[in-house]
Amino acid sequence: MPTAHLIHGFLGVGKTTLARRLAETVPAIRFSHDEWMARLYGNDPPVEHFPEFYRRVSEQLEQVWPRCLELGVDVVLDFGFWTRRERDAFRAKVAAVGALARLYRVTCFEEEAWRRIEKRNTDLQGSLYIARNTFEILRRRFEPLGSDEECIEIVG
Repeated sequence: MPTAHLIHGFLGVGKTTLARRLAETVPAIRFSHDEWMARLYGNDPPVEHFPEFYRRVSEQLEQVWPRCLELGVDVVLDFGFWTRRERDAFRAKVAAVGALARLYRVTCFEEEAWRRIEKRNTDLQGSLYIARNTFEILRRRFEPLGSDEECIEIVG
């Protein structure tokens, strides 16, 4: 049965590294929201346009990944899945096309995540620039998994 591999985790924990590895070993088609954002709008899109750009990319990806599942092809969704609402919505979409959803929780210490981001910021190569202030602000928006959400634990 086709499977959607949902990659959950905060900034810098290793989500994209895991997504790339899964895409090769499963095999699967990998969708990375941040890579599409960077390619279409640059590595540091203006904050006032970010929500609109984010929505546009999401809508485009939404047209493709479910079709892959319908055709029997696994997908890796490197989207972060920061909220329970988002995770529930994606699990429902996956089930609606007759596929399985497998959730991965990727974690590491916050200091390590920030160190990785600092290093990545020096050579973005398709990643989005993350300032320290942005890292701190976004931390408040991140919702950990609920105790009822089955997942595969990956410690980065």
